[in-house]
Amino acid sequence: MFWTNVKLRFNKVYNFIDSHPFFFCLYASLFLNTVVEMLSRRSIFGGLEALAVHPVMFIYNSFIIFMTLGVSSLFRKRIFVLAFVALVWLACGITNCVLLGFRTTPFSAVDLQILSSVIDIINVYLNGFELTLIVLAIITAVIGLVILFFKTPKTKGQMHYLKACSILCVSLASALLVNNVAIAAESDSSNFPNIADAYEDYGFVYCFSNSLLDTGIDEPDDYTPEAMDSVAAEIGNDRGQHAPEIQPNVIMVQLESFFDVNLLNNKKFTENPVPNFTALKENGPTGLLTVPSIGAGTANTEFEILTGISLDFFGASEYPFKTVLKEMPCESIGYNLADYGYSTHAIHNNDGTFYDRHIVYSQLGFDTFTPIEYMHDVVLNAKNWADDSVLVPCITDALNYSDSRDFVFAVSVQPHGRYPSVMPEGAPHDIRLAQYEEEMEEGDVIAFEYYINQLNQTDAFIGELIDTLEAFDEPTVLVLYGDHLPNLSIENEDVANGDILQTEYVIWSNYEQLSNVKKDLPAYQLSAYVSEMLGFGGGYISYYNRNFAGIGDYPAKMQDIGYDMLFGKQYTFGDYTSTDMKIGVKDVVITDYEYTASPDGDYITVYGENFTEFSIITLNNKRLKTEFINRNTLRTEHKSKAGDILCIIQAENEDEALGYSNVLVIE
Repeated sequence: MFWTNVKLRFNKVYNFIDSHPFFFCLYASLFLNTVVEMLSRRSIFGGLEALAVHPVMFIYNSFIIFMTLGVSSLFRKRIFVLAFVALVWLACGITNCVLLGFRTTPFSAVDLQILSSVIDIINVYLNGFELTLIVLAIITAVIGLVILFFKTPKTKGQMHYLKACSILCVSLASALLVNNVAIAAESDSSNFPNIADAYEDYGFVYCFSNSLLDTGIDEPDDYTPEAMDSVAAEIGNDRGQHAPEIQPNVIMVQLESFFDVNLLNNKKFTENPVPNFTALKENGPTGLLTVPSIGAGTANTEFEILTGISLDFFGASEYPFKTVLKEMPCESIGYNLADYGYSTHAIHNNDGTFYDRHIVYSQLGFDTFTPIEYMHDVVLNAKNWADDSVLVPCITDALNYSDSRDFVFAVSVQPHGRYPSVMPEGAPHDIRLAQYEEEMEEGDVIAFEYYINQLNQTDAFIGELIDTLEAFDEPTVLVLYGDHLPNLSIENEDVANGDILQTEYVIWSNYEQLSNVKKDLPAYQLSAYVSEMLGFGGGYISYYNRNFAGIGDYPAKMQDIGYDMLFGKQYTFGDYTSTDMKIGVKDVVITDYEYTASPDGDYITVYGENFTEFSIITLNNKRLKTEFINRNTLRTEHKSKAGDILCIIQAENEDEALGYSNVLVIE
């Protein structure tokens, strides 16, 4: 009886869809958009508020869903396609809801591009139970779609094609009409200076769709060789010229989720979590640094710092590290300093394949890249991020790599989220919140206290690095800055400067006292500012950032340069070649091996140099379970025979090896 009633109800629904596809798609799109907005705002009332506060954009978002649902009318398996499209929108909404629990940046198309990188660190954000629920939900959805495909009837007759065309035409015309109304009302925008606010104002569906379609830099209206030459002539550049009398090593350290928490209006601490950074601000050049993201987007701050190109020129929420920089080299401070004979080095105490840095850094002029796979004595914190103290010997190794001066760009990771609501056992917890907002829940207090204690350890790394560089016998300049604020529900009114898109930078020297200048900058102007301060020339972008910032059509010219260099025909701005980048500054070398056969098992012991805990023994290209003994010794339990080929690879995950040792043939 139960299944008979279910079948009858299903037939009624099917008949309604078949007879009135336009109205069903309209009702379904309004319902889906409401649910997606509730998920996007993580609130039932928030979703309803979207309709009340932004009615034009709510209707516009609904019509976008309506158009995608209308595609189902082109198929005879109409209900299956309807269910599939609806499920895709629901999955996007749920994904956005989950992601907003870990970071400030909403779900966008770029997250699909960085999926492989996210998989490597997903255990940091989700526990085993949560991952199991996600897997079960996916399996259930797939099974449901399969059943629906085989159980639902096909639409009969030829009239459904006419209905489909009518639905699609009406939905497209309606969407265009609403779009014109939205533009006229200034409700609609494709330029998102703050993507979180954009999703709030314009709706998830519109913003996500925009991130799918709006990528790269727009072509200039007058894009010809003559036009680009005219831009170059007006700008000029002094790449490789005007060498200063003293050419110091230049070290830039991008500090993960780092900012001076003493700037928070409503929080006090039992002690200053960042005493070294505070002291540096008091005695050297410093200022606010406007970065392109909040709570995430480390690679985009890197991009702006290294290239001098604003992310505003790109599509909403785009990551050039995952798109154009995988194919095209770009002007950078690395290339500019290489013109003066500098060796260039990148360092990051995280997986070398994350954000494709093992590819992208060669497009930005780096000679070497030292990721965590090539680091020794790595200590992990309670959330499995590497302690930043490991960067000190890595920076020293880079400075000693060659006889030339060095440019070192290091990216830290220790204070990275997700921040726990229960203090992990063994996590440092010496610094507490002495004053905070009454409405803060206990879990939020613990998350913040976990963060400030990790921040304190990063600040200790800064102090250790300063001490090391003070004793270094070469003139050296150090630039420190935060990549973005942490994802801890900090609002503009919570910070003294009133802008959560601003971190800070500070500049220090071991050979002269730098003047205590205060200058606020966007991230894409910092490298040019440092180059000018030290007396170096630069390429077109650097030169333009130094000499034309805020003058005339500065942004338009910058956009023209960026387009020609990265997306255009490189009429004028494209004379860069990818470097033959070396992974690690110290080679991993096998010097000998020992084969032991015993009743307890057969062992291969490998001897050599510069082994790390990420070194894996391979035999005939097969990875073997490897025991790390020390920097000179590895061991594996495995049989071997004469002629087998022995090699060591450096790998953090199962998919990709970052480097290889020499090979030895088993005798």
